[in-house]
Amino acid sequence: MPLLLAALVAGVLTFVRLPYFAYRPGTVNALTDRIVVTLGDRFEPEGEVFFTTVRQDSSVNGWEYIEAFFNGDIVLYGEDAVLGQRSRDENTAFNLELMQVSKSTAVAVAFRHLGIDPYEATGVGMAGVEGPAQGLLTTDDVIVAVDGQAVLTADALVEEIRGRSPGQVVSLGVESIDGASSRTVEVALGARADDLTTAFLGVRVQTRWEDVEDLPIDVRIETGRVGGNSAGLALTLAILDLVTPGEMTGGLDVATTGTIGFDGSVGPIGGVVQKTIAARDAGVDLFLVPANEYEAASRHAGDLRVEPVATLEDALVVLAELGGNAQELALP
Repeated sequence: MPLLLAALVAGVLTFVRLPYFAYRPGTVNALTDRIVVTLGDRFEPEGEVFFTTVRQDSSVNGWEYIEAFFNGDIVLYGEDAVLGQRSRDENTAFNLELMQVSKSTAVAVAFRHLGIDPYEATGVGMAGVEGPAQGLLTTDDVIVAVDGQAVLTADALVEEIRGRSPGQVVSLGVESIDGASSRTVEVALGARADDLTTAFLGVRVQTRWEDVEDLPIDVRIETGRVGGNSAGLALTLAILDLVTPGEMTGGLDVATTGTIGFDGSVGPIGGVVQKTIAARDAGVDLFLVPANEYEAASRHAGDLRVEPVATLEDALVVLAELGGNAQELALP
């Protein structure tokens, strides 16, 4: 009887799936071979830039649930906390899309650091339309002017509307997303619900960006089925290293994690503990982490040197201090 009971318990622990995701230390991945310089010179570095991952186990059984209580390297997250309203397939697609956006942003930030802007703002699209603009504008429209003044970015549109008063009629230059047709739309501005003295157009704005042609350099990034946006900083640094001469890392192997913003800001990520453990076990020389996650990373770093960075410039300063030419990067 005891053996039968033990077998029954073992079977339950093995085959029952619990509503959790288990996050474990993942991999440390070199970027040199994942970035293809399609235009311009390529400079092979002695050091390497790596991005780090978390191994996400989406099928947790009873044994793994128990293991997480005794192994500090593993963290359990409730299924709802990870998926939200998305299905598992939708969550995978969402993370792959995040990677695509991260790659585009990394290219833009790296090129801008070198004095090249690969994208130009060409107008203000709309993610949503309500209030005064409802019935006059749609999400297929792009605003390019306000009262005859060119408006090519979301920030510029916001500033123009802020300079008007509730009730004032504005004339908007509008074109289709593909630029094929244009028209003029007049809108009587409303007032913000939280401040009746501030004008309100009623659109959720997003800048329309288009590729600039005839760049002196270009790259293609191949990340396969890796998802998420936490490789942004690593991608930016790797691009800079490959398209400029010299040793940006001073010959060191540098692992990183952190999102990258268009302004060069480095943002927080998930699983910093698991990524630190992965970097520590991989034997790299340095691990760069978002500044606000430094304390958690340092507690698990062991002998691994961990440095906090809040911007791309912070990362380049650290690399320069360690012997790289990171503050002298320039195209040949």
